[in-house]
Amino acid sequence: MIPLVVRPEPQNRSLCEVLHRAGHQPVASPLLHFAPGAELDRVTALLGELGSRDYVIAVSAQAVNFADNALKTQGQSWPAATYVAVGEATGQAFAAAGLTDVLVPDDPRSEGMIALPQLRSPAGRRVLILRGDGGRDMMAPTLAARGAQVAYCEVYRRCYRDDAGSELVKEWQHRGVDSIIITSGGLLQHLFRLAAHSARDWLLSRLLIVPSIRVVEQAKALGFTHIINAKGASNPALLNALDERKRND
Repeated sequence: MIPLVVRPEPQNRSLCEVLHRAGHQPVASPLLHFAPGAELDRVTALLGELGSRDYVIAVSAQAVNFADNALKTQGQSWPAATYVAVGEATGQAFAAAGLTDVLVPDDPRSEGMIALPQLRSPAGRRVLILRGDGGRDMMAPTLAARGAQVAYCEVYRRCYRDDAGSELVKEWQHRGVDSIIITSGGLLQHLFRLAAHSARDWLLSRLLIVPSIRVVEQAKALGFTHIINAKGASNPALLNALDERKRND
């Protein structure tokens, strides 16, 4: 298959290499890169306030990576808290940072995270949520209502590519893109804004590989009909979803 890969670097290159080895012909076109967030300079101090009974929740691998780099720059280590990752890829980012005992819900959504048994009775404990700009807002009110002391830390921000959307679409069409791999709801919305005005029917007729049921629902609302839920944003999960379609064909 000829999948369009729009996730940022270095994950874009890594995924394309995996797809190439599996016999696919990926088209690399990163539509997003990340920059330090408005509160990144606070993350070391906020983490330093946590104890062994407290929680650190990361809503993406980028949140882990930016926080980890900030800690290393300050010569600090991750505290002895309980760590929660939104999904497998975020759990792998924690593992790369040296944290292996990480909670990962089966449902990679806010609903899945707050349903974890360990977060059902967090009264009196502190919860630090590491996220990007415009991150998930459901967790904090729910955990606060359960008695937790919740704080957000915006450690990164998203910078989407806005140039020459119609030219990009023409290139994708010329190269025969038959499927699109999407790793976040934000990327899906941005792709739709770039392409829908000039090639809406073409875009909506592509096979869409997405990481979660939440993004499936967003894709359906936009008009996509050929959707596979990879149930994760890791390279193996995304490849398996693409190969599932190939096997079915």
